[in-house]
Amino acid sequence: MANETLLRIIVNGLQNLAMDQQTLAEHLNLRALVRDFVETFVGAPYQPPVPPYPDVTASQSAAANLVATIAANSAFFVLYLGGEPASPITIDVTPDDADLLRLIIDWGTIQTGVQKAMLQLYGLQPAPPPALSNPGAASEERLWAEIVAWLEKIAADSVLLTEVQHIDTDGAGDGNGAPLARMEQETQRTTLNLMLIAGRLPYHLFHAARSAPQGDGPSQASVARGRGERPRGRKRKKRTLARR
Repeated sequence: MANETLLRIIVNGLQNLAMDQQTLAEHLNLRALVRDFVETFVGAPYQPPVPPYPDVTASQSAAANLVATIAANSAFFVLYLGGEPASPITIDVTPDDADLLRLIIDWGTIQTGVQKAMLQLYGLQPAPPPALSNPGAASEERLWAEIVAWLEKIAADSVLLTEVQHIDTDGAGDGNGAPLARMEQETQRTTLNLMLIAGRLPYHLFHAARSAPQGDGPSQASVARGRGERPRGRKRKKRTLARR
């Protein structure tokens, strides 16, 4: 049975998530300026897919790998803030493809809401919630290609954000299982990690406001300051992203 309507919901959610993530990452350039970091964040462009589209199996595998990268980067930020990254939970039944897509939508809905709350904590305006829309004439192949394209942007932006903000990173373990099942687990892991990050932001921003620089430099209370800040001269770890 075709799942075009569920896939369109995922596409719209990822587009919305990408907008909010870029807004926050661009705002955190203030922190990079305050700390005299050389790099600044510039969002990766979205590259719309064009036909011929990859088959569904290939796109699902690519999507699972990209979500794993996003989940790993969310874990690095949890560690940076002094927390313990989340581990996804599993259910005691074997969902079919439609059920897995619905679970991915549910986790994505929570993730989108948490990220919007984080933006508001920084004093920023998040994008409006994604609208529900008809998939139109789009095939599953095209919709999965769009999912991969948005995930490529989100993953690239999450990698650049860790680099610009000098977040220590390390390799992530290999995943296993079918692509859709992995995608659900990694989407869940990202969502749980964002919830952990959001739970630390009020105190995090409280300390940032008290230590904000005065004078000619940026003095916004929202300039983030990590509790686990790396000393200036410390060498950064080499990033090795998971390969599946």
